Amino acid sequence: MAKRPPKLEFEHCADDYARFRPTYPSAAFDLIDDLCSKSQRRLAADVGAGTGIFSLILGRRGWDVLAVEPGEAMLRRLVTEASDSGLGSRVQAVCARAEATALADVSVGLVTVAQAFHWFNPPYALAEFARILCAGGTLLLIWNNRDYERSPFVEAFEQLVASYNPNYKREYRDQNWADKVAKSNRYEPLKHHRFDHAWRLTAEDYVGFTRSVSYIRNILSRAQRPKFEDELRALLEQHFPDGQCTIPLRTDIWTTRKR
Repeated sequence: MAKRPPKLEFEHCADDYARFRPTYPSAAFDLIDDLCSKSQRRLAADVGAGTGIFSLILGRRGWDVLAVEPGEAMLRRLVTEASDSGLGSRVQAVCARAEATALADVSVGLVTVAQAFHWFNPPYALAEFARILCAGGTLLLIWNNRDYERSPFVEAFEQLVASYNPNYKREYRDQNWADKVAKSNRYEPLKHHRFDHAWRLTAEDYVGFTRSVSYIRNILSRAQRPKFEDELRALLEQHFPDGQCTIPLRTDIWTTRKR
């Protein structure tokens, strides 16, 4: 039996999520084009789609997208973004969990999971992805990670977060996904790809970004939030006195094919 679904962690911050989360490098989508045969059906399931940041770029790159997301507030924002971007006919919202997408058997050529696989129950989600993928279809797991090794600010920010949330461990980004996928016996061995890029935004937008981060938003009490944001603004001013931030990101991508 599958585990109970996790709390809908981002339902109360869908607008902040859509507005402040970073996008993904174009190299990630070039990689998808390289991996996916032009003869394959150009239908993708973007699972854990959130507000559609990844789904919409897939749509612009010529994919028809089934954006699977259990959060209704997130999906409403996704639908609005798709309509405003002229992609309403390409990106279709599906309210469902990763472990039970409600999509048809062998119906998609690509499954993508952007910034979300760590929320899933891996054995059940991987079985579901194998069910909906066409033979030889591609699975892609992707995360944008702040690169503290290339930025004194990011290192200081990580320490600030840990001071408010003692349970926060940056190492959660470095799980061994290859082992989890291998245990399913449904996929070829995972391949890892890394792309470095920069996220440019204003200091105040970075403060807004923290309101969409579960290990910050869900830990801070109403009294703590202003104090945290004041400390963060002071840190931002120290490192970015002109108010314009450049945050180095490490985009980690894991790819495989259905056997």
